Formats: sequence, structure tokens, C-alpha cells
Amino acid sequence: MELSQPEINQPPVKKRGLKSNFIYNFIGQILILIVPLITAPYVARVLHEVGNGQYSYASSIITYFTLFANMGFDVYGQRQIARYQDDKYNKSRVFWELFILKCLTTAVSLIVLYAIAFSVGFGESYNYLVLIMSLQVIAIPFDIQFLFRGDEDFRSIAIRTIIMKVVALVCIFVFVKDEGDLWVYALLTAASTLGANLIMWPAIARRISFVKPSELKLTHHIKPAFLIFLPTLAVTVYSVFDKTMIGLLADNPDYENGCYEQAYKLNSVALLLVTVISSVMISRNAHDYKVGDKKSLENHLYFACNYVWMIGVPLIVGFAVLSENLSSWFLGEGYAEVPLLMKVMSVRFIVSGFGVVFGDQLFIAIGKEKYPTIATLCAAVVNILLNYFLIPVCGATGAAIATAVCEVLVTTVLAIFAWKYKFLSIKKVIVSSWKYIVAAAVMFLPIFFMQMYLGYSIWTFILITAAGALAYFVALFLLRDKFFISLINNILTSVKDKLNRKKSTCVQQDEQATTESKNKGDEDKNV
Repeated sequence: MELSQPEINQPPVKKRGLKSNFIYNFIGQILILIVPLITAPYVARVLHEVGNGQYSYASSIITYFTLFANMGFDVYGQRQIARYQDDKYNKSRVFWELFILKCLTTAVSLIVLYAIAFSVGFGESYNYLVLIMSLQVIAIPFDIQFLFRGDEDFRSIAIRTIIMKVVALVCIFVFVKDEGDLWVYALLTAASTLGANLIMWPAIARRISFVKPSELKLTHHIKPAFLIFLPTLAVTVYSVFDKTMIGLLADNPDYENGCYEQAYKLNSVALLLVTVISSVMISRNAHDYKVGDKKSLENHLYFACNYVWMIGVPLIVGFAVLSENLSSWFLGEGYAEVPLLMKVMSVRFIVSGFGVVFGDQLFIAIGKEKYPTIATLCAAVVNILLNYFLIPVCGATGAAIATAVCEVLVTTVLAIFAWKYKFLSIKKVIVSSWKYIVAAAVMFLPIFFMQMYLGYSIWTFILITAAGALAYFVALFLLRDKFFISLINNILTSVKDKLNRKKSTCVQQDEQATTESKNKGDEDKNV
């Protein structure tokens, strides 16, 4: 199929470099990190453990419906768009085909959700929350981030994230005042998701064109998207189904879910620092694999592995020492189990980081979804069994242990596949960790003794965290870690280049102004 001549002559969307995309993605992800850090202490105190537990359980229910509505189309769509970055017709065709498919799966998901809600229901305390939060399901077809991620334009996503997160932040503080406002909080979070998706649509006009319905073919997307959906479904079993099983099996489900929700939220916020580069890498790796540049793919994978070690190891040490301090001032009273839960979950900083590298950045990016599917399905079965036996005995702690075990299982299986098919050397990946472990051990000493003598408060937490970060990065510098030093050099080079460009622009403007002034003077003299 050919585009019409006017469409062929349209300039392609300008692609940004890997560094630029990382920076914009980092900005967006940091905002996702900061907003919960601002709102969580307020919501934890206003809604208390029971309110947060009810929200957590209802959120786990709605996740299953959003998961089905999405059906793996976002990750699959990002990969397909990345392959057709320079082919506007095929990119447009893929976009409209996936949009229609998402509309169909969303319609089915909503029909099932409302049928259950208005018949047997989801429970007296949760039914109205699930109905309010069904806005998140409605929002699924309008989520077109896959188009921008595939085009490697993370700037537009970052801008959208900033706008909507600030709006949601303000609304929560203005409208959520007491425990009775739980429904308001649920409405605001769901509505912000829908709004964030809708504001992306005006920006698609120059990226895609209209494609005749007769030229669209939907069925060939279903199998690959479903293969991506399966590992996502399995991951959901041991990341969200935990909350559902706590609600069904724990002795005090609302309290246990309230603690689990807060611990998981804090852990996930910190985990963003580890996984922040994943979205950028998926698009680039998909493109490199398609054009046959396997060396570039390998280099990106080793880069991502080093990044996981560099950020994940100190996070584990930090949470081991500072969890009680963080929980005491961040959540207030009533969340006694949270520090232990955060310590158990801290293993995710390493194993989830590598799971994303091997699963998303490698196998999903290159179209070999069956390996993440095998790994996550095995983990899902193990998770359900562990939850069934551990939650009645240990409550939320049992769910956290089950999650940690399954994350380790997934990453181990994926690493075996990556080693077996020689995408990278697992030995090289493991050996590269020793400097980060030594630096983290150096960091442990000052933060442990500072915590012992300074007590719990936001100011001691900030001081100890800053001291630990300084000790860690100084240790890496003294150990002459090549990855860390190269990152610093790249940052300094980027800053220097920007300053030079700015200086050059100013000089050119001055020269132009001088020339114009001189020409004007000559004209006045001639007159």
C-alpha cells in the first residue's frame, strides 16, 4: 500500500537521541515517584489503614479488568511502531488496528465488570469503589503512549505526565479531607488516568494519517499481543493477586491490605529508579534487532545490567537500615507491619530490575515473548500456592515473601534463557557486581551508626540518605568503576556541549546585531 503523494512528502517525525529520551523519561518517572511521596503520607493519615486497605482491594479487582482490556497491546504496539518509525503508512495502519482492538477488548471487559457489579457484586465495602474506578478501564483505548514510545519521543509523554500529576496532586489535597472521602480519592485517581490519556490525542496528527477501514487487518495482531499478555497476566498474579488473596484469606484483611499497599507502593516508587531506562531501551533494542545490529543490542543489555547493579544494590542496603525511620514519619501510626514488609520486598530492587532487562528489554523487544511467558507462568503457579499457605499464617508478610520468591524465580529462568541462546554472558553480568557490593558495604557503616544515634524523623532520614549516597558514589569513584565514571563523563560532556552551543548562539546573535547596526549606519551615512 502506498501513501498519497502529499503524505509521502511530509517530513518524518524528528527522533531524539538515546540520552535525550532517557532524560525525558527520567523526568516523567521521577514525577511519578515524587507525587506519591507527597500524597501518600497525607492519604495514609486521612483514610487510615482501613480506608487504604479497602482502596487497595478494590484497586486489585479493577486491575484484572484493565489488564484484559489492554491485552498486551501497549508493549506490542511500542515494538511495532518502533519497527515502522520511518514508514508512515504502516505505522498509521498499526496504530488504528491496535486502537480498534483495544476498543473491542475494553467493551468486553466493561460488560463483564458491570454484570458482576450489578448481580453478585464485589462485596458491600468495595462495590461502589470498583464502579467508580471503572473509569480506568474506560481509559484503556485512549492510552496511546505506545505510539510516542515507539517513535522514541519521550518528551511528549513527560510533559503530559507533569501536567496531569500536578493537577491530581492539587485535587487530592483540596477534595480529600476525611475517611468519608474515600470515594473522592478513588474518583480522582481514576479520572486523572482518563484525562492523562485524552490529552495525548491532539499531538498525533503529524505522526499518523487516516487509513481506510478496508485496509485494516486486525487478526494478525492478536496472537503476538496475547503472547505478551500472558507474562503480564502472570506478573499480575504475584503483584496484584496478593492483595486479593489477603482480602480473602487474612484474619484482618483491611488492616493487612492497608499495610501491604503502603509497603508495596513505597517499594515500587523506589523501584522506578531501577527500571526507569526500560521504556527507552525497548524501542531502541527493537529497532536495532530489526536492522540486524546485534552488537548494539548486546551493548545496551550490558549497560542496563550495570545500571541495575549500580542503583539496586544500595537501595537494598538503604531499605534494610532505614525502613523503620521511613515508615515512622512517612505513614504515621497504625502501620506496624510496613517496615518488615519493605525489607522483604527490597529484593525486588535487584531481581525485578534484571527481570525487566531480560524480559522486556531483550525478549519482548525482539519478539520472543514465549520465554517471559514460561518464566512468569511458572512463578504465578508458585505464588498462588505460597500465598494459600502463608497468608493465613503470616498475613501480609506471607504475601511479601511469596512475591519475593517468585520474582527470584522469574529472573532466574529468564537469565537461563538469555545465557542458553548467547544473548549475553551471565558470568560477565555477575562479575560486574563486585564493586557495587563493596561500595554498598562501605555505605552501610555510616548509615547504620547514624541511624542508631540520630533517631527517627524526616530530617534524620534525609541526612542519613544523603550521607549514604555520598559514601556510595565516592567509593565507586575510588574503585574506578568504569560504568559510573563513564556516566559522569557523559553528563559533564552534555552540560559542556549545551553551554558551548548557548555561547555560540549568543556570539552569532551579537555578530548579527553588530552587522545590522553597521549596515544601518552606512545607510544613514549615504542618505
